[in-house]
Amino acid sequence: MAGASGALHVPSMDEMQNSRLGAFKAFAQTQMGVDFGAPGPDGYAALHRWSAEHLEDFHRCVWDFCGIIGDQGQRAIDNPHSILEAKFFPDSKICFAENMLARAETHPDDAAIISRTAGIEQDRILSWAELCDAVSVWEQALGSLGVGEGDRVATYLPHGPEAYIVMMAAAQRGAVFSSVGTEMGAQASAARFAQIRPKVLVAADGYMHMKRAGEPGKAEDRMELIAELQKDVVSIERTVVVENLHQKPDISGLKNAVLAADLLQQFSARKLEFVRRDFNQPLAILFSSGSTGKPKCFVHGVGGTLLKHAIEHQLQSDVRPGDRVFFHSTTSWMMFNWLASGLAQGATIMIYDGNPAYPGADAQLQFAAEYRCTHLGTAAAIIQDVWAKGGVDARGMDLSALRSLMYTGSVLSDQGFVYVDQHIKKGLSINGVCGGTDFVGCYAAGNPFVPTVAGQLKGPVLGMDIDVWDDTGAVMPVGQAGELVVKSGFASRPLYFWNDGDGTRFRGEYFEHFKCNPPVWRHGDAVKKCEGGQLVVEGRSDTTLNQGGVRIGTQQLYDALAHPSLAGVIEDALAASFKDAQGGDHTALFVVLKDRALDEGLQKQIKSVISDSVGRLSCPHEVLAVPYVLKTPNGKKAEKPTSQLLNGKDTKAPETYGHDPESGALKTALFGQIGADLRAKAVYGFLAA
Repeated sequence: MAGASGALHVPSMDEMQNSRLGAFKAFAQTQMGVDFGAPGPDGYAALHRWSAEHLEDFHRCVWDFCGIIGDQGQRAIDNPHSILEAKFFPDSKICFAENMLARAETHPDDAAIISRTAGIEQDRILSWAELCDAVSVWEQALGSLGVGEGDRVATYLPHGPEAYIVMMAAAQRGAVFSSVGTEMGAQASAARFAQIRPKVLVAADGYMHMKRAGEPGKAEDRMELIAELQKDVVSIERTVVVENLHQKPDISGLKNAVLAADLLQQFSARKLEFVRRDFNQPLAILFSSGSTGKPKCFVHGVGGTLLKHAIEHQLQSDVRPGDRVFFHSTTSWMMFNWLASGLAQGATIMIYDGNPAYPGADAQLQFAAEYRCTHLGTAAAIIQDVWAKGGVDARGMDLSALRSLMYTGSVLSDQGFVYVDQHIKKGLSINGVCGGTDFVGCYAAGNPFVPTVAGQLKGPVLGMDIDVWDDTGAVMPVGQAGELVVKSGFASRPLYFWNDGDGTRFRGEYFEHFKCNPPVWRHGDAVKKCEGGQLVVEGRSDTTLNQGGVRIGTQQLYDALAHPSLAGVIEDALAASFKDAQGGDHTALFVVLKDRALDEGLQKQIKSVISDSVGRLSCPHEVLAVPYVLKTPNGKKAEKPTSQLLNGKDTKAPETYGHDPESGALKTALFGQIGADLRAKAVYGFLAA
């Protein structure tokens, strides 16, 4: 591997040897009799190669070293070299809550969850003992509502302790948990929940609606939306309303509803009885962005989630018992599930809900300093669009406990890396994590053995046999972008799609793009390898939009525009992504109007409709009127070529308007110029509307 020339941070030999990754390398060498060489980039490359080629030995070592609690069984993996047929620990037994709450036995009075909501004066701190009690009470409450093995429990909650508590309580009942955040609109929420037919809905009466910098937000009542969900998701038998805005919200307009306080007061905390179920017992259903029709419903297993996150937290991110881990998220995003697993490592998890720029642009950093956060995770858009553009300088804060700054959601520019190094903490390890809801984990993450180089991810996660291919399946040379593929089994591959009995949709979405045997997982990211083994993610290779870490299905936006209030206004529309001058990801919605100008009022109306139907974080940064949208030869919206043009790349005329090169060239020129104007714009706020 290449040296560390130009690196912002180079780990010392002591740092590498004393990291959890260093200890694991030594453990695996002793257990397996393999010499991976000295800690460092070359040592990591050898360790990664072994982990991908010897999946059974690697995952047994992870189970033992990371302290997974359960009955390991005789087999670590069946069919390891077939990603479609691989099955991890098929005869093992494991309990989600037992792993998540293990630290309560030894440190009952330490903080387990520290939660802050923008605009709310008092933080909430739950000790490990209090967390266990809350899970016990909610488990009993769900049981009283008839929740049992295999039932689905759906939550519509802001990012607070209740979401984590209900997830563990549902797992205790053997139920399957699913969450959508309160920022998501009624139409998008119902499109997800209706597919999985939940028995119980746990929903907040409202939340603090994010506003611009300097504003805490406003109270956004969600009682009408809950009523809509009850109407559109006919499987819901009981609804529990969590009092988030009001002490006694009016539930008279809801069917079979009860206030959380009234339900929970019927039960007293008791010692949790942990039941170990199959390693591949369904734990949670996560949803895709809905870019190809209805959102896909990924069913993730208990054991695969715990095992994969142990790798990513402990080995890649150096999370240890007693650490304090924060990640910016909502309950709609897979980073909610990822942060939850910090508890399974014995770490305290820190939650910040609401406007990340209130009371100031440095709000998350102030939160981290006050509670001595060790791992601060945020969106690349917050670093660039909130901290840097807000002139935040954290060098006067006490960030002495902070060992790692993690980012995800989109690409962090070279300037973003330099900004963190110069204005947040000098020599800090900066670690991009990249993966997806698809497998509720990462293919690239932090790495205590690898230097921090501006603009680069530190390389593949252990156990992930990844490569970069062109469209024919040939390996791309170093420095050239191609499709990110995974070639062999990994622990958190989804068990299946919900309502996909024979697996046709599952195979079609991920395994049939490349005609090879055995099949490979095509992830949908455009990635290139660097000389030193690091990775650079150039963006999505498909048409899914990425805005501040929120993945948006274009069809959801088009469906929202069919709202009655916009009838007869919009003739056609196309949504595409673009990058600003700093490399931040943003979304533009192009509309062809019927005999009407796009004034400020109509722009606000379009954004309001999208906010209410899809979710506020899905609102495009720009709504632009155009005389036409680009089309493919068969008449489909040319989303990918439009995005290429917006980002300054060439595209072929036949891809964008039939087989008339002259017409195609003229039409694409318009979007090329629009893209240049968008990229040159100085500021795009973190929030779209």
